[in-house]
Amino acid sequence: MAPVVKVAIIQLYPKPMQLESNFQKAANFIRSAAAQGAQLAVLPEYHLTNWLPKDPQFGELCDQWEIYVKKYQDLARECSISIVPGTIVERYFEEGEGKLLNAAYFIDPQGDIVGKYVKKNLW
Repeated sequence: MAPVVKVAIIQLYPKPMQLESNFQKAANFIRSAAAQGAQLAVLPEYHLTNWLPKDPQFGELCDQWEIYVKKYQDLARECSISIVPGTIVERYFEEGEGKLLNAAYFIDPQGDIVGKYVKKNLW
């Protein structure tokens, strides 16, 4: 018989441009899922920022992507759960111009990043 994996599909409405508040909301759902025996928690796309690319602060918030990936790694270790934190928009600079990437990570229960997928389009 194939192994059974309990997956928590987490749906939440992110407050636009409120990274820490949205992270805390997601972390609470993940902790609850882990306590109920889930082995994998999956969050929605743009759950940290919402999708407001024309807002002047959006790019600046996207610069914080590494902070939140590390927080999800810590949370995975704390709860012994794999996490796919939806997609996280990352900003890189090429030739002086900011470039946004929409990336999805797979973080294992030890907090290691074992997979990353970058969407071709931002939407």
